[in-house]
Amino acid sequence: MGEFAGVIRRDGDGLDSRLIDRISASVGGIGLPRVWHDGIAALVHRPLLESERRATATLPIETDSGFVVVADVRLDEPRDIASALGLSEALPSDAALVAAACVRWRDQAAAQLGGNFAFASWNERRRELTLARDGLGTRALFYVEHGPHLFFATTLQALLALPDVSREIDDLVLAQYLTIESQDVERTLYRQIKRVPPGGMVTVRGRDLRVTRYWTADHIADVRLPNDDAYVEAARALLDRAVACRLPAEGKVATLVSGGFDSAGVTATVARIFGDRRFPAYHRAPGNEHPYEAMDEVALVEAIAAMYPNIDLTIVRDDCADVPTIDAEREGAEFAAPRMASVNALWFQPLINKVEACGIDLVLNGGCGNITLSWEGLPTIADDVRAGRLVGAWHAARRTAASERRPLGRVLAAQLIRPFVPRALLRAQRRWRAGGRMPWADYSVVSEEFLHTLAYERHARDHDHDLPFEAPAQLTVPQRRLRALQGQIVHDLAGGGRRRGGVPGLDPYADRRLVEFTLGTPNDQFWRDGQDRWLARRVLADRLPAALLAETRRGLQCPEWYAVLTPRRDDMAAAIDRIGRSPLASRVVDVARMRALLDTWPKDAEAGRGSKQLYAHALSRGIAMGGFLRQFERGNE
Repeated sequence: MGEFAGVIRRDGDGLDSRLIDRISASVGGIGLPRVWHDGIAALVHRPLLESERRATATLPIETDSGFVVVADVRLDEPRDIASALGLSEALPSDAALVAAACVRWRDQAAAQLGGNFAFASWNERRRELTLARDGLGTRALFYVEHGPHLFFATTLQALLALPDVSREIDDLVLAQYLTIESQDVERTLYRQIKRVPPGGMVTVRGRDLRVTRYWTADHIADVRLPNDDAYVEAARALLDRAVACRLPAEGKVATLVSGGFDSAGVTATVARIFGDRRFPAYHRAPGNEHPYEAMDEVALVEAIAAMYPNIDLTIVRDDCADVPTIDAEREGAEFAAPRMASVNALWFQPLINKVEACGIDLVLNGGCGNITLSWEGLPTIADDVRAGRLVGAWHAARRTAASERRPLGRVLAAQLIRPFVPRALLRAQRRWRAGGRMPWADYSVVSEEFLHTLAYERHARDHDHDLPFEAPAQLTVPQRRLRALQGQIVHDLAGGGRRRGGVPGLDPYADRRLVEFTLGTPNDQFWRDGQDRWLARRVLADRLPAALLAETRRGLQCPEWYAVLTPRRDDMAAAIDRIGRSPLASRVVDVARMRALLDTWPKDAEAGRGSKQLYAHALSRGIAMGGFLRQFERGNE
C-alpha cells in the first residue's frame, strides 16, 4: 500500500511549510505524494507500485468525524470488519476500513483488526495522534521526538532524510545484531529513532506520549479442547482460513516449497483451495556436490507435486557462479541498516530471480511455521521422572534419541542433569570449550574489546543472553515463542526491500488467529511420548505425503557453502581490507579474526565439516556489519 510519513507540532504552534515539503520529498514511491495538513499536523502518502495507485488514491483519508488516517495495510478478513462496522454497501478499500475502525473503535481499532498493517490516525478535534502496528509488527512504523515536533514514517530512510533527525548509532544495538540477541522491540539501530512496538500503539497529545501494547502473550488465552482430535480439527480449519484469506482474487500466485512441514503445508493447502486452478511452486535444491549429511528434499517435494496435479513444480539448481557477491556497503546505504545476510541469502538469489522472471504477483511461504503449528514442543522426560512414570520416561528418551540421532546418554543428561546445573557453571564450561573467548565467538566476529566497553557480559547475564540460544529463564514458553515471532530486524529492512521492488510475500502462519491458537495450545499436543511436532504431523496428515511427515531429519540451506564461497575469497578479502580502514567498523568487528579465518580457509569441503557457522555465517555477517558501518561513517563525513 505504499509508504507514509508525517509530523505533528506538539506545542500547538503552526508547522513550517518547508518542513512539510521536506517530509513529502523523503517518502519513496511513484508519482506525486498526496499531502494533508491542518497547520499542526501533516500526513503524507505515496504508492510504491503502479498497481497500488487505485487502492491508495484517497490516502490520506479525511473522515466526517474529524479523523484523518493514512495506512499501509492488508486486512485478513475485510468483509468481517465491514460487517462489524455496520457497512452494508460495496466493500471499501482496506485503508478505508481502517479509517472507519478508527472512528468507531477509537483506541481499540488496532486490536479489532487482523492482517498486516501500520497506520497513523490524527484526531483533529482532540489534536491527538495515534500510531499503531499489527500484532507481529509485519509492517514497519518508526517515530522520532525532536523538540516541539514528532516525526513518523514507515521507513528509516524517510526519517534519516530529515535534517532534524540524528543519525547517531546505538552501540548496544550493534552488539545485539552481531551476537544475535533478542532485542528491545522499541529500540532501533539509531539512538533517536524508535519503533512503534508490534501489537502496540503510540498515542501523542501535546507533550504527553504513551506507549501501550494491545497484544502480548498475556492477551493469549489458554486453549483447552475435549480431546486430541479436536485440536487437529481446529488447527486444520485455522490453517485453511489463514491460507485462503491471503489468496488474492486475481493475479499470479506462487509458493515456495521444501521438504519441511511448513512451506509444504502451505503449498498443499493452496492446491486444495485452488482445485483445478494451476499455480507454480518453487524449490531450491543444491547446485553443487557436497560431502555433508543433508536430507535430500527433492524426492519429498516431488511427492507433494504428484499428489496435486495443479502444482507446476520448478526445482532450482544453481551453483551461484553467476550470482554477484553481495555488496555490503551498497546494501547498507540502500536499506539504512545492515542486511545481516549469511551465505544462505546468496544461495536463494537464483530462486528469487526465477520467481521475478516468471511474473509472479505474490509468493506464499511458511516462515513462521516452526514457532506456531509445527513447533516441536518441550520434552517431558524430567516431569515423567519426577511423577514416577519411569517406564514412560525411558521409552520417551529412547524415542527422542532415535528421532534426533543422538546417543541415549546425551538425551538423558540434557533432560535430567543439565536443567539443575548452576548457570554460572554452564558459562564457565562454555568459555573453557571456546578457549577463553566470550560465548558469542562460536558464531560471531564481534570485537571482544568493543563488547568490553559496553560491559556486555553483565548486560547478557541480566537479559539471559549469557548462554546464547538457550531458553531465557525469565520468560514463559508462550512469551519466548511470541518474542521470536515479533523480532523486528527483518521488518526494519522492509522499507529498502519494497523500494527495491520484487515480488511481495505473505506467510499464513503469521495469521494472528493461528498464532493465538498454537501459542495457547498445551505442550502435550506438540510433544507426546518422545515424538516432537506431534500436532503438525496430525494436522497435515490429510494433505501431505506420509514419508514427509515421518521425517525426523532437518533440511539444510546451502549445504554446498564451501563451493559457493571459495571462489569469492578475494571479494571477501577486499571487503575486509576496506573495513579495516574504517575506524568505526574496525572498532565493532574483529578484523584480525576475520582475516585469520580467510587465511585458514579449509582446503576442501570435507575439511570444512562443522565449520559452516564460522566461515559461512559469522564471516558473512561480519562483512555485512562492517560494510554498513563503513558507508555510514563515510556518509557522515
